[in-house]
Amino acid sequence: MSIYILTPELFIKQKAQQLVYVVNQLMKQAIPFSEVHIILWDILEEWNRLDKEDSDGLSDFERVFWHLFYTIQFETECDLANNKHLRLAIDKCCKYLQQPDLPTPAGCVGVRP
Repeated sequence: MSIYILTPELFIKQKAQQLVYVVNQLMKQAIPFSEVHIILWDILEEWNRLDKEDSDGLSDFERVFWHLFYTIQFETECDLANNKHLRLAIDKCCKYLQQPDLPTPAGCVGVRP
């Protein structure tokens, strides 16, 4: 019998795909803004149940993940729909999380909650 331990790194890799999907749907206005906040809170609750060391360093991938997470959570629905610069930055984060071999998007300063 093997024990599966979900590390912060594995958690982020798994949740990144979910986050990208939700963000892309939001950008297409295919899901309501309020629904996205519920999904983000679910991710945060799961993160809080995770056994993790705060001293662990963050990879570029995790920094981009948390940057995108906070951006979606704290920007207004109007800005997410209409701010072209913001939409471009979000798109770059999503593409990077889907293809981590791409250059890390500039200005992503995500930190763990």
